Amino acid sequence: MEENSTINSAKETWQPLPHVAPIGFKNSLLFYIRLLCDFWVSAVYKDVKEFLKNTDNSVLEVGCGLKPYKHLVPKNVRYCGIDWEGAYSSFHYNSADTIYYNGDIFPLADESFDYLFHTEVLEHIFDLNLFLTECYRVLSNKGKMFFTIPFAARYHYIPYDYWRLTPSSIQKLLTSAGFSNVIISPKGSDLVVVIAKINVLLLRTIMRPINNAVLRIINRVIFGLLFVIPWIFFTLIGHILLFLRVGSINDPLGYTVFCEK
Repeated sequence: MEENSTINSAKETWQPLPHVAPIGFKNSLLFYIRLLCDFWVSAVYKDVKEFLKNTDNSVLEVGCGLKPYKHLVPKNVRYCGIDWEGAYSSFHYNSADTIYYNGDIFPLADESFDYLFHTEVLEHIFDLNLFLTECYRVLSNKGKMFFTIPFAARYHYIPYDYWRLTPSSIQKLLTSAGFSNVIISPKGSDLVVVIAKINVLLLRTIMRPINNAVLRIINRVIFGLLFVIPWIFFTLIGHILLFLRVGSINDPLGYTVFCEK
């Protein structure tokens, strides 16, 4: 065995764009453009909307970021968002009225919320058992939790990206934390994943980092003109496949999960 080993220090050249709340014309435009362009976000939005419309009394969002789904919470429902204290320095997320904490014990009382949800958070939590135990603790008796987690996703928010979980591991983790009535639903299929990867490849080629400003502009103009029609075509096909649920669900974009305390 070699004494010196090479550590994979992958660098993220294209960090995910912040998922903004649809407040004001600019952010609303960005929000709905993202729903159109990102198959996963489109699928997540539909399920979050369905979950939140049936909430009452109190809702907790963990890892709330810029609160892109807060507007879906019914007006008469108490909403609270918490996030990791390093969210701004690491992910550029900073939102008013958010409770920031050290990432371990939630700064909330036992059984203080009837509903809890988080989206694209679990893959960034290293201690899954502690996190899910905390979710269980702050939920009231018979409280409900909903979350989404990607499966066919690139290494992102480096180095804070730890897991790609299967339905089997999700089920075991939730059961160990005390949750019951677990429902795990795959979103998208292998065909949608292929389309999504092609679109990412097209965009990455257009937006690839080039130090020379002139060459960077030329690259974006040339490849932008070449790829705009294929990108629109593949985006349309992807949404059709997502709607029709065509392809294998054993290799999906990700999963939406519902469970109860």
